[in-house]
Amino acid sequence: MNDTKDLTLFITQNGSELVTDSRAVAIAFGKRHSDVLRAVDRRMRSTRDAIRGHAQRNFASGVYPDGNGQMRPMYRMTAKGLSELTMGFSGDDACEVRIRFVDAFEAVAQRLADRERNITEQLHDLTRREATSEVKGQIGSKLMNERKREKPGLAVERVTLESIQQPALPLH
Repeated sequence: MNDTKDLTLFITQNGSELVTDSRAVAIAFGKRHSDVLRAVDRRMRSTRDAIRGHAQRNFASGVYPDGNGQMRPMYRMTAKGLSELTMGFSGDDACEVRIRFVDAFEAVAQRLADRERNITEQLHDLTRREATSEVKGQIGSKLMNERKREKPGLAVERVTLESIQQPALPLH
């Protein structure tokens, strides 16, 4: 078994799903990549609908460039695909790597959820601050413009009311 400490490095996001690939599985479990490919191929070609259906939902074929630039086959797989595939890998070491791999999937999912939650919280906070700022701008502008429009009329009204209240004395 490979002593890779951080298996989250082998997990990527593919759309909304977290995946790893057959090369990472081979490295983490100390297997030959060709053996891992063969194990996935058997599942993809199974005559049993449940096995083939599971494989089709949880494994996707792909390619990668090798050291010489040649395109080589690989499979991407979900956490469910990884778990099912590696159940056949025996021994305590394989069991430990399998547990660590599943934990790594959960850790990456939690990190992404925390980041999403953090961004969502920041967006909500920003929306609140923008709304408050917009309201302040509207109130300030409206009040200032309203005051400018009302001021001359209020001044005339004041003069009129004050003159009614205190009539002018006749001048002799």
